[in-house]
Amino acid sequence: KFVLPQQLSTWEIGNRFRANSNTELFYRSLLPMNVQLILVMIHGAGQHSGQFSDLGRYCLQHHIAFYAMDLRGFGQSTGQRGHVNSFDEYLDDLEAFLQLIGKLHPQFPLFLLGHSLGGTIAIRYGQERKTFIRGAVLSAPALRINLQIPKYIDHASHVLSRITPRLSVDLNKWHHVLAKLSLLPSSSLKEMDPLSTNQYSARWFTELLSNGSRSFSKLNDFQISVLCLCGEDDSLVDPASVQEFHDFLQVKDKKCILFPHSNHRLLQDNKKELVYKHIVNWLLEHV
Repeated sequence: KFVLPQQLSTWEIGNRFRANSNTELFYRSLLPMNVQLILVMIHGAGQHSGQFSDLGRYCLQHHIAFYAMDLRGFGQSTGQRGHVNSFDEYLDDLEAFLQLIGKLHPQFPLFLLGHSLGGTIAIRYGQERKTFIRGAVLSAPALRINLQIPKYIDHASHVLSRITPRLSVDLNKWHHVLAKLSLLPSSSLKEMDPLSTNQYSARWFTELLSNGSRSFSKLNDFQISVLCLCGEDDSLVDPASVQEFHDFLQVKDKKCILFPHSNHRLLQDNKKELVYKHIVNWLLEHV
C-alpha cells in the first residue's frame, strides 16, 4: 500500500492564510515531485480537509498536486460553526485560495473538485466569477436536497434567516426529532470526529437551498469543462438533479457518471478507489 513520505507531512501540519481581515482559513496540501496539474478540493457540509487524505494520496501517485481547504465555519478555519451571512462569502474565500495557489504554482493548470456543499460552491463560483479554472469535478453537488421539508418548517427557516440569521441548530441534539419528521435519514449522523460539525445556522440553510436553485437558473453562465458524479442511491442529494444539471449545460465538454448501489459518501465509502480512478483519468485527459 502507498506510504506517505515523511517530507510530505504538510498534510498533517497544514497551513493558514487570511482570506480577508476577519477570516483565517486552514488548508492542507500534498505535492508530488513531478506535478502535472493541481486539484483543489472543496469539502461538503460538516466535513473538513483532513477527511480526504486517501484521495490526496491517490492523486499524489498520479503526479497531481492536491490542495484542500476547510471552509469558513468548518474544520480548523475561523468563523461561526456552520454559518455564512451570504453564499458569496464562500465564493470570496475560494477566489482568495485559488489566487494563493496560482501564485505558488503559476505554471500548472488548476481544477476544482467539490463534494456536496462544495459542489454547489464550485458551480456558483463558475457562474459568478471570471475564472482561469481548467475544469471542475462535481461530486454529488447539493443542487436539490433529497429531504422532505414541511412547508411550515421551510417558512420558519426563511423568517429566522431574516430576523436572527445566526441562530443555530445542533443536528446531533435534534437528530431523532428530525428523523421522525423525515428531515434526515435515520442513519445520516454517525460518530463525529473532533473537527466535524453538525451545527448550522438558519441563514446557512436558506443560502444553501437558494444557491442550489440559482445553479439551475444560471445554467448558461457555467462554461467550464465538467465531470458530474453521483450515487444512484444518494439519500441526501437527488441524483436526478445532478443528471438534469449536466444534461441542460451548454458546455460541449461534459460528462456524467451515476454509480449504482452508491450513496452520498462517494469519495469515502468502500468503492472510493473506483471513483478516484474516474476523477484522475478525467483530469489527466484535460491537461
